[in-house]
Amino acid sequence: MQSSDNNNNHVFLGVDVGSGSSRAALITASGKLLAIYSTPFSTSRPAPDYFEQSSDEIWASICTSVKAAFALSKVDLTQVRGIGFDATCSLVAYSAGTPDTARPVSVSPSSNFEDDSRNIIMWCDHRAKDQATRITETHHDILKNIGGTMSLEMELPKTLWLKENMPKERWQNIGRLFDLPDFLTWKATGDYYPSRCSVVCKWCYKAGPESGESPSHIANQGWPGDFMRQIGLGEIADDDFQKLCGVGNAGQRVHFAGEHIGGLTKRAAEELGLVEGTAVGGAVIDAYAGAIGTLGARLKGVQATVDEAHKRISMICGTSSCHLVMSNKPIFVPGVWGPFHGVMLPEMWVAEGGQSSTGQLIDYITKTHPAYNEALRQSQSTTPAVSIYEHLNQHLEALAKKLFLGNAAYLTRRLHMTPDHHGNRSPFADETMRGSISGLDLNSDTVDGLAVQYLATIQALALGTRQIVGALTRAGYTIETICISGGLSLNRVFVKVLADVMQMPVVLPGSGGDAAVVMGAAICGAVAYESKLRGPEADMEGMLWNAMARLTEASDVVEPERDLALQRFYDNKFHVVQKMQEDQREYNKIMMRGL
Repeated sequence: MQSSDNNNNHVFLGVDVGSGSSRAALITASGKLLAIYSTPFSTSRPAPDYFEQSSDEIWASICTSVKAAFALSKVDLTQVRGIGFDATCSLVAYSAGTPDTARPVSVSPSSNFEDDSRNIIMWCDHRAKDQATRITETHHDILKNIGGTMSLEMELPKTLWLKENMPKERWQNIGRLFDLPDFLTWKATGDYYPSRCSVVCKWCYKAGPESGESPSHIANQGWPGDFMRQIGLGEIADDDFQKLCGVGNAGQRVHFAGEHIGGLTKRAAEELGLVEGTAVGGAVIDAYAGAIGTLGARLKGVQATVDEAHKRISMICGTSSCHLVMSNKPIFVPGVWGPFHGVMLPEMWVAEGGQSSTGQLIDYITKTHPAYNEALRQSQSTTPAVSIYEHLNQHLEALAKKLFLGNAAYLTRRLHMTPDHHGNRSPFADETMRGSISGLDLNSDTVDGLAVQYLATIQALALGTRQIVGALTRAGYTIETICISGGLSLNRVFVKVLADVMQMPVVLPGSGGDAAVVMGAAICGAVAYESKLRGPEADMEGMLWNAMARLTEASDVVEPERDLALQRFYDNKFHVVQKMQEDQREYNKIMMRGL
């Protein structure tokens, strides 16, 4: 950054909105984490596969988190020079207008679309299955940038569902449909300048060279009008996409990660407890914030180059998992989203693999087990008390020792799992796939049985990552290191199993695994300030990477065991998982006979 940016009095704010809470973090100009605070918000689940939230509640939780972070840090609010936002890729419905005049619009059929407090369809909401299938069946050229299959977690299937299921007058009340990160920057600045990350990754916005041709794109960029008409959203195209972006293809301006959008409005500044005009940067999806907070990490004080970053994959493990890898050319991988141009570093392409349920799956397997309450009681009765997951980690070690096993991994020699309980995002892009367990016995209902099923779940998730990375490497990516963040990066057994299954070192971020995502948002805040100083025509190339490499470092590197027997064990389990997935497809074919 410019010399003025190195002033130790300068502070940058990151705001992260996850699936169930908002977090605010303050960092110094040297990358030191000063304070972090989290505030929960609610999710409504009115029907199976329906997940709804409130943008008003989320914004209120952000304001609480920001003020609390300042109270913890004792930083003067005038020291904050830039703000970065990240959020889940959830769909927000609003009427037209400014942040002062516009109002939420209900997306909830259980309230007959009258409860406007429920105006967000969460990323994990699977109501739009039919719409996603129909979009895929168009075989439009733009789909090759999302692995050939439209995911029902993206925004267009959800948008089409709203059009087809809302009363006409309610649908017409929607003036703007936001990706949640872009809603936050609009709420903060009053200007709807969407992020390149959001619109390219989740809306099929066309950006970058060599990413497919379409006659409806202006200079091969922008919203694909022919595609929108083909899938049934022609009225949005006919209105020059005002419902999506407000300024249409002709004058559209999308922003790179962290690029200066504008300053805080008076009202937003008052609500957040900040100074009016503070620089706000282009937002990113939460997974990309995790990548920003980890991929540039210094190892043993040595700053990484962009070329080295090509060999690193960012793995953000929370409720779900995202796997992000960069390249300097477009590489297409069936079942993997992307390549997306300029959605993180302006000059780079990004491919995005993922697992729809990771932390959520571990929670589900653990909390629905008959021995859960007993294991929880045991975890709370220790001195000091530990989480149930740390208790299970310790229990696995004791059980392996009792059975004279050289590694706790061998406890699952006859217990196997596929992790597709919420569908398979990558590499199969098949939401109809389901999880399965093989090898249960009559002792499976004990705490021992719970511990082993918990371990089998972790192994299944790691083996799923191996499938994703295998698809990427076969297509031409070179991946040698995993940079992990998110809540599961704090689980030592999960990290060690991942390293052993992948036979790759796993890098843990210096900010702490659960803070890396909001750290990435704060880095975007630092970039916002620098790009503001450089002016509206500033070249963004290199700006974000320089901030990533300077402001982040690794806290630890977990190396894999180089034990041949353990490697053969995981190779065998990998083949079992593949066979179980193949068998499930065959079961489905059998059950369709005569129907």
